[in-house]
Amino acid sequence: MKNFIYKSGMLALFAGTLLTSCDPEIDAPNPTAGEANFSKYVALGNSLTAGFADGALYLEGQQSSYPSILAQQFAEVGGGTDFRQPLMPAGVSLGSPVIAATGAEVPQKRILKVQADCAGVVGLAPVEAGARAAYPAAFIGAAPTQQGPYNNMGVPGAKSFHLLAPGYGSPAGLANGTANPFFVRFATSPATSVIADAVAQNPTFFTLWIGNNDVLGYALAGGNADAPTAEKPSPNYPTAPAAFGQYIGALVQQLTAKGAKGALGNIPDVAKIPYFTTIPYNALVLTAEQATQLTAGYKAQGLGHITFTAGANAFVVLEDGMPRKMVAGELVLLPASDLVKCQGKGSMSPLGDEYVLSAAELAIIKQHTDAYNAAIKKIADDNGLAHADFNAYLNKVSGGFTLNGVTYSSTFVSGNVFSLDGIHFTQRGAALAANEFIGAINAKYNARVPKVDETQYSTVVFP
Repeated sequence: MKNFIYKSGMLALFAGTLLTSCDPEIDAPNPTAGEANFSKYVALGNSLTAGFADGALYLEGQQSSYPSILAQQFAEVGGGTDFRQPLMPAGVSLGSPVIAATGAEVPQKRILKVQADCAGVVGLAPVEAGARAAYPAAFIGAAPTQQGPYNNMGVPGAKSFHLLAPGYGSPAGLANGTANPFFVRFATSPATSVIADAVAQNPTFFTLWIGNNDVLGYALAGGNADAPTAEKPSPNYPTAPAAFGQYIGALVQQLTAKGAKGALGNIPDVAKIPYFTTIPYNALVLTAEQATQLTAGYKAQGLGHITFTAGANAFVVLEDGMPRKMVAGELVLLPASDLVKCQGKGSMSPLGDEYVLSAAELAIIKQHTDAYNAAIKKIADDNGLAHADFNAYLNKVSGGFTLNGVTYSSTFVSGNVFSLDGIHFTQRGAALAANEFIGAINAKYNARVPKVDETQYSTVVFP
């Protein structure tokens, strides 16, 4: 039986959306710090904070990280001009390795390239820019080119509790997963923690945007994680909301102990990013003949409840050992693309449930995201801190909006906000995130920090 074609539109690329001829909407003159003091700014967070983009950490992404952009704007209202980051060497990129795997390799950043896909169709596609490097030699060879201490304390892969963990930057902890290779690159000592290195700098102002990974790991695993028990931990299951609130509270307590002000960012609905929304659940497009063949094939296996019709059909997924058809609202993960296109997954045979977020799994994601955001808002209010609502912002992005003559959306590749990994920002997306923080900071501290002209930053680069 021949393979069937699915339609996603994932590479319907429109370079024209990258251009603008309008004057940018930026703040009025007379900038002021208001009630804030930006003389020593430190940013804490995960990969979004670090400037991770296109599936890797690399120099240009770091230079356009939202903390770096914020520091430039803070400099106009008395902020320090020496904002330090653990910069990558030029031309080197580090993706996240699967450390537990034998012979682990480190992916490279993704670029758009014209090539044939698995079906032989030639077009633009995101591919790794070069050969993968061996772990951990790749990290050893990518020592920061700028000396610390570092104002940008963003650590790719970090969850809320990781920022509090002593030894998170210890090389000895890499073998058992208690350390993070990105933090190993720039921790001040093997025994230190991210929060300890941050507060040692005596910041007068901070941003804290952490917690995305506390629920994203579950989503990236397709919800394949049971709730943890005392006997059986479950690393990919979302962090318990009560514990999450305690972690954020502990971080804020240490950051504000000497009077620093700051801004907290909340958690976007991770299920609305391109990694989960690019392939529609019903993108299996069949002719009448194909539909008849598939229906007969499943009936012969005793699965007569799985039927197909001419036109758009839902993919078939294997859940709890039983095949079923997906329903509206459920999501297919981006890595399933080649499986459904060229291996008949989701049609001739079920797509593994690690590639799908079911309605029940999405409900778990929403429950935890809502609880995290309630905790972040309360902690921000209780401590007199600014609160940037990135959950509402991503809802805006998902619906699409136009700013300075450019259309922005969560569309993969052409939406201008998300990079080629479908998770992290483009440089333009980072500038937009910086402006969200600035809006919240100005409102809370009676400041007039100028917003950045986001049109000066690039989106996805076309060949």
